[in-house]
Amino acid sequence: MEIQRKEQWKYCIEPGKGKPELGFRELWQYRGLVYLFAKRDFTSRYRQTLLGPLWMFLNPLLTTIVFTIVFGNMANFPTMDGPVSETMAVPAFLFYMIGNILWNYFSNTVRDVSKTLTANVRIMEKVYYPRLVSPVASALSNQMTMAVRLLLFFCLLAGGALCGRVSVSVTWMVFLLPLLLLQLMLLSLGTGLIISVLTVKYRDAGFMVDFFLQLWLYMTPVVYGLQMVPGRWIGLYLLNPAAPIMTTARYLCFGDGYFQAGPVLWSWAVTLLLFLAGVLLFNRTEKNFVDVI
Repeated sequence: MEIQRKEQWKYCIEPGKGKPELGFRELWQYRGLVYLFAKRDFTSRYRQTLLGPLWMFLNPLLTTIVFTIVFGNMANFPTMDGPVSETMAVPAFLFYMIGNILWNYFSNTVRDVSKTLTANVRIMEKVYYPRLVSPVASALSNQMTMAVRLLLFFCLLAGGALCGRVSVSVTWMVFLLPLLLLQLMLLSLGTGLIISVLTVKYRDAGFMVDFFLQLWLYMTPVVYGLQMVPGRWIGLYLLNPAAPIMTTARYLCFGDGYFQAGPVLWSWAVTLLLFLAGVLLFNRTEKNFVDVI
């Protein structure tokens, strides 16, 4: 029986040649599968719940109310990133809400991506597809939820401005927000992929994720403004790549606060480094992770 030449096939799965591979080209070829996985995760998240998709709105609203009462009223944490402006009047509720929405996306994506290998091991044993499809689909699914919540935030912001309860100076820079959301996705993906690689061999890493994220939360200006950080520690504090993302997001949405090019560029550099390192480690591990698990 004559062996068919591989040129006759549309796709040919071959072992790697030992070189570092990012796998973005193959991921693009399976973009339809990424969409299906993301849609599946998004639609199944609130299935068999009484309130259904309403939880997308209730979750950030309830959490923001708790943040406002505990950190804003009881602890009296500052809710400004820069000097207090006489022309600015932003309620603490909106300050906490934008930080809560972004942090929820980041923490949920890190958790989902860190479990992607162990959660999908059964299907990966039976069917071949680029393993990077699963974590990317999780990140995109969470992006859909975040987009809905951001729509709610901007509706409240616009409503407050029309009623005179909110005074902001939104500029054209607000259109840079999608770029900031892309950076947040890359940072969460890179962090989650590195943890997923560790989880394959050391299950202890999976148990440490929640503690790690809780610690990172308090090291990031989510429940307090940057004014709370002593001036001599600002440079060291902004080495945290998530910190400039939060302060820049508030600057873009409210038109005032803290925005410096240096910390933003540093944050992007660390984000890209973590993302590329995570992808390379993930692609190197996924070839034999089934045997380890």
